[in-house]
Amino acid sequence: MNNNQNLKKTKTVWALGSYGDVAKMLPPMSSHLIRSTKVNAKDHVLDVACGPGNTAITAKKIGAEVVVGLDLTPELLERASQEATIAEVKGIKWEEGNVENLPFEDNSFDVVLSSVGHMFAPNPEVVTKELLRVTKPHGRISFTTWPPEHAVGRIFAAISKQIPRDSNYPPSPMNWGIPEIIKKYFENKINDIHFERGIINVPILSSNHYWYEMSTRYGPVINAIKSLDDGNKENLRRNFIKAIDPFISDNILKLDYLLTMIITKEKN
Repeated sequence: MNNNQNLKKTKTVWALGSYGDVAKMLPPMSSHLIRSTKVNAKDHVLDVACGPGNTAITAKKIGAEVVVGLDLTPELLERASQEATIAEVKGIKWEEGNVENLPFEDNSFDVVLSSVGHMFAPNPEVVTKELLRVTKPHGRISFTTWPPEHAVGRIFAAISKQIPRDSNYPPSPMNWGIPEIIKKYFENKINDIHFERGIINVPILSSNHYWYEMSTRYGPVINAIKSLDDGNKENLRRNFIKAIDPFISDNILKLDYLLTMIITKEKN
């Protein structure tokens, strides 16, 4: 599968279902990201793979001077604009674009952010290069990602078990949830890197309720289901529930995430 095919597939997957509804649980993650990155009123901020705009809206709410939200999927940008209107937040620029070919000049932003978004781009080396390119010297790149050992990572492992990835597929997006791999992506290209952990607490009545939510609204799960016959769909449901059961207690599903903060180098 070539790069254009990968990008087309990624765009198609995230247009399935309603990621804007799924992402309603994620605003605390955006607040954690903005707070830890110390976004301020002088900053020019880019939210990469912004989805329904949680992080861009949060940055603008605290007064960042310039905020741009970029996403590959027009449907999500439309949702982001709607969410900003509801929040009574004005002045965010929403742009359609690809994290592997950012439509911005070098050194355009003080802060580049992503909330479990950029990790799904097919080519991590290209993503890394682009994030660094558009960030100013001594700027900040911060992002949240799903670690493979926790609930969302285990969900993707369950999907991969049901639909094995062949050698032509890009690396697992869950690699972005492993600090050692992130350090390799940015090796010798940055001044400093720091990691934090966070948890999203999702109220659910049962594990099967969460399966129903994700199998009807979350693009990657919907896409997996489309390729399976009835028997294997049921196997996926069972493996999905098995994956998340250890993270459920008192009708709360704990979604652990990794937060990475990077300070860029002085550039030549």
